[in-house]
Order: sequence, then C-alpha cells, then structure tokens
Amino acid sequence: MLAVYRLLIVLVAPLALIWLRWRIAGPAELRARWKERLGQVPMAGERPVLWLHAASVGEVNAIAALVEALLERYPEHSLVVSTITVTGRAEAIRRFGDRVETVFAPLDTPWLVGRWLKRIRPRLAMVAETEIWPELYRGCRKRGVPLVLVNARLAPSAMQRYERFRSLFAGALSAVDLAICQSEDDAQRFRDLGMDKDRVAMAGNLKFDRILPDNLGATVRRLREQWGERATWVAGSTRPGEETIVLEAHRQLRERRSDALLILAPRHPDRSVEIRGLIEEAGMKQQSFDETIEADTAIVLVDRIGVLQSCYAAAPAAFVGGSLVDIGGHNLLEPAAFGKAVIAGPHLHQQADSARALRANGALLEVHDADELAQAVGSIWEDPQCALDYGRAALEVVENGRGSVRRTLKLIEPLIS
Repeated sequence: MLAVYRLLIVLVAPLALIWLRWRIAGPAELRARWKERLGQVPMAGERPVLWLHAASVGEVNAIAALVEALLERYPEHSLVVSTITVTGRAEAIRRFGDRVETVFAPLDTPWLVGRWLKRIRPRLAMVAETEIWPELYRGCRKRGVPLVLVNARLAPSAMQRYERFRSLFAGALSAVDLAICQSEDDAQRFRDLGMDKDRVAMAGNLKFDRILPDNLGATVRRLREQWGERATWVAGSTRPGEETIVLEAHRQLRERRSDALLILAPRHPDRSVEIRGLIEEAGMKQQSFDETIEADTAIVLVDRIGVLQSCYAAAPAAFVGGSLVDIGGHNLLEPAAFGKAVIAGPHLHQQADSARALRANGALLEVHDADELAQAVGSIWEDPQCALDYGRAALEVVENGRGSVRRTLKLIEPLIS
C-alpha cells in the first residue's frame, strides 16, 4: 500500500506544484516562496525549533491560543507554523506576524520531506486535527523528531476512509508519539486504528480557548456604527451551494424588514466574483466589506480574511456555513464565544462535539432550507429575550469547555524538555 501511495504522489506532485504556483497571488512574499513545498524553506538558526502544522484557515484559528501559549512558555525556542493552503498561510501571517516563521508544508514525498525537515530541524513536531501524511510522519520518526497530534479528531466518515486503507494509515500512526484528542470518541477511534492507549490522551477542543484580537472592541463598535439600527445577520464560512439558500432566506427577510442587511462571508474569499454574480441574479444591491454602506445596500460581501470574528461579535444572529451542504460544518464556537444565537444546517459531522454540546444546552437553532433559515433569523430579531437566552446558553458552553490549552501544554512538556 505504501508503494502505491508513493507512486500516486509522484504522479500528482507536478500538477500540485503547477496549481500552487497559479494559486499563490497577492502579497509578493507569498508569490516568491512557493518553492517551500519543494522543501526550500529557511534554514533553522541556533535556537531549538518547535514546529506546528495547521492545514488551512480553520486549523490556524483553532491552534492560535496554543501558539500564543508556546511563545510565552518557551521564549528560548523558535516557533515554525506550516500550512497547506494559501489562505491558511495568509491567516497565520496576519495572526502571528514575525513572532513565528510561517511556511508551506512540503509535498508528501520522501525526498521533499527529508529536505524540509533537514532545514527546519524541529525539536518537536505538532500536527493539528486530522492531517495524516504518511511520508511526513515517517520522516519525523526516521530523524528522531517526537510527533504529536494536537486537537486531534477523527470523524466517523474519516474513520471509514482510514479503515479502507488501514495498513497505510496505521503505519503512519505508528510514528506518532502522542495523539491529544478533542473528545473521548476521537480518542477511541485512534485506538481502534491501532494506537496504544498510552499514546492517546484527551484534552478537549482548543477552539474553546480561542484568543480574541486586541482591537476587536474598536472594530465591533465601528461595524455597529456602520450598520446602525438595521436588522443585521451574518452568514459565515459559506460554501458553494449554500449562497443561493442564504440569498433566498435574505429575500424573505427583506419582505418582512425592508432594512434587513446580510453580511455574507464565504469560506474562501477568492470566490467573491462568483458570489457577486449570484447576488446580481437575486436582484439585491451589494457592496464590499471595506466600502461605505449605503441606505439601500442589502448585502455586504466579505471579500477578505480576518474579519469574520468581528462580524459575528457585532451582529445579533449568525449562521455558520458548511452545514447546509454535506461539508460537515465549520466552527460553531466562533459566534458562541460572543454570546450569539448559533444557527446551522443539518450537516455537522465535522463539528459533532461542539454541536452536541450546544444542542444539549439549548443553544443551537438547526435549519434545513431557506424558509427555516429566514424563520430562525427573524425570530432572533423579533424576540430580544429569545436572542439573549440562546446567546447566554451558547456562551455557557464555551466557558465550560475552556482549559484545553493548559492540558495540552502539560502533555507535551515532557517531549520538549
């Protein structure tokens, strides 16, 4: 199975590099450093290196509090954060600046992984959530680099996939020193894949310990001033197929409230051109996030990263995308952390633990179509006490879940020292 995997990687790698080079646009720094996926990363200096891999925007945001804790706890170490996606890289740069070295992870081939690790020279490797790369894991073991999965999770759907290729992934997991899981269900799935129980631990979800930006309060005040007294809601992290549902819900809401304002934030802002076309077809006036909102504006399209948290904090109602289509949902705890009513679709298998906790505490409004979405948002606008009750219940879930960063640090400390 490993030989087949290596052959597939060799065949796919050239296409992946072509795609990556085309995909990297924007800041000159990003365009100039696409070769990092070939292992051409900056050489490590004299200080020991702690390396943390977070594939994309969601994982970068999830590990943000852990990164801050590592910077504070181990100031004598250098911290490297790697990503796979361009948007993940941009979010890491925005969040951490020059306090960490931000790079692209290598393509998963033995020679590129070897070159990459030789230059980074990590003292400890940490991989967030469900990124299982066989060659990268084997490369760490070959070089004696302790490897830890942090905020680790295995959804039932992913478990089925890993079971199908059990020999490949079991071999990769044999290189893992410790899997620090989000829940006991996740821990059991790792054990079911063959990991010894003494190499599996549970620390909770790092997203509960999320750190808010220093300038959040000022940004929220500015947004509320722009939005005024208008009936506002946010549709965050939307995916293809969801925008048409969201737009239909907003059309219905504007029939009830002519001042209704939708803040539409797609998961991938580079889809903005496509979404603008959908809004035009719906016949509603739109503006970009950085433009001044006019009285007849119906929709603000968030066409850049880094502002969704502020939008969630400023609006009374929030729909979390990836849940009306079979993606599995995105971070339900983002709006919950601001004491907001959380609205989501039925497809929440990637957020099962968060959804379960919110549902049990009466903090989750689940919808299936545009009609139900419009009804849920409208109920929040029309009943302030309902909005307050849902928001308090959501915030309670977040507060009760805090402490995962502290528990994670305690578990990895022996591997660092």
